[in-house]
Amino acid sequence: MWIDQLNTAELAFSARTVTVATEQIILRQMTAADIGAALDIERDVYGDTPWDRFVFLSELQKVRSRLYVVAVNMAGRVVGFVGTSFRGAEAHITNLAVASDYQHHGLGKTLLEAMIGVARAHNDTRMTLEVRTDNTNAQQLYRSLGFRDGHIKRNYYASTHQDALDMRLELSPARAEMENGKA
Repeated sequence: MWIDQLNTAELAFSARTVTVATEQIILRQMTAADIGAALDIERDVYGDTPWDRFVFLSELQKVRSRLYVVAVNMAGRVVGFVGTSFRGAEAHITNLAVASDYQHHGLGKTLLEAMIGVARAHNDTRMTLEVRTDNTNAQQLYRSLGFRDGHIKRNYYASTHQDALDMRLELSPARAEMENGKA
């Protein structure tokens, strides 16, 4: 199970070690101490920081509706993170980034699968996200996990005025039970 507390006051994530490519990576809940590393990853990936320290701090304080998970290599370096907002029956990926030297090895997929597991355990029926229309690698990853294209959001990204593609994944309870070996 990907979530510690189902439908209770706070969302929590159990730390676990996963293998990505051939490397052991620890997935654990993000803390305020990880924000600097998250900002470094954003600079590395995007060339700037779409979010600032205040936004991350604000998100981490919303313990009943937000969950952020970091990926940490065995040397202790944060190499990726994912954030999700949980509202009603919908989980929304708010932020996902993987350090450039860890991209194309399955870490982004691992982080997304972790959040999909949390959303299913939370009994959400869908997961949504936005992705830049020119980010075809990310779109391919999302589609491989079952996300479907939605509409284009014009000028979605404030700093660059780039368009975003809205994507949606329907979370079937029957599918979740089959994946957990309960069907």
